[in-house]
Amino acid sequence: MAGKWSNISFDRWSSPYPHSLPYRIFKESDNEVRSLVISYESSFSFICSNLRKLGATWESPAFDYGLAENNKVLTVKQWVNNSKEFANWMRLSLLMSMCSNVEIYMASIIRESIESDPGIIMGASHQIDGIKLLKSGNKVDENVIADHIKKCTKDTWSSRLCHIEKLFGAMPIIANNIKQLEDIRNLRNAVGHAFGRNIEKSQQYYRIEIEPIERISVKRYNKYITLLYDIVQEFDKIVTGNHIGCFEIILQYHKMYESIKDLDKGYQVNELKATLNIDKNTGVSKELCRGVYLYYNNLY
Repeated sequence: MAGKWSNISFDRWSSPYPHSLPYRIFKESDNEVRSLVISYESSFSFICSNLRKLGATWESPAFDYGLAENNKVLTVKQWVNNSKEFANWMRLSLLMSMCSNVEIYMASIIRESIESDPGIIMGASHQIDGIKLLKSGNKVDENVIADHIKKCTKDTWSSRLCHIEKLFGAMPIIANNIKQLEDIRNLRNAVGHAFGRNIEKSQQYYRIEIEPIERISVKRYNKYITLLYDIVQEFDKIVTGNHIGCFEIILQYHKMYESIKDLDKGYQVNELKATLNIDKNTGVSKELCRGVYLYYNNLY
């Protein structure tokens, strides 16, 4: 038995996972939205294909093909055009949704990074172990964390980058794409605050017509979505590797500690492993769990 506990290699700042928990949640949310997009696009393509097979023309009543309930005036051409307009609105809405998903991820990962490696807020990474603070009944002030999150997720991307780099160092993937990110931010705000229209013009009280909805092509939409996804991936790689490490696993043990502390160390390890292995994405080896046990119980 003693051999299992000797020469255990454990690195607090090295994660056994390729990504953080906030990233996994981000990806699940993104996959959920992508599945909805695929369903819509497949349905539209299927309907258009069947219209051609059935011999429908642009002038044919859409009602005859079950496409316009109680509207016998709408033509197939009008229905297709309306569907394309809806697809444009859907892309705008999905871009806004992706921006929200990115902001939620950023807020979560920044909070986790500060709680794991509090020294980053004063330029002293790894000098203070967040687990040690939690074990002693302390934690970083919530107002401090909230302030850092706000500065990294609000305002212009140039402003965000300035604060992000103060915490995490150089972030080239953001710095090299500021213009595109600002385009995305402005478009997201137009969708969220002016029904997808120019905000300033929409607020003019003397206008007599509504402003046209912003346009976003499939190519431009895919370009923006890919950029945001790449930023999250790169950001997560840097932050997980440098500031989170084994924090998520040790935190789980910390939460369980009061209920298992009187058990034999072998049982404690088994309980931790069983808890983590409930989710296939968080499963770890028993040796790593032993390392967590030794690290936590020798942390003073």
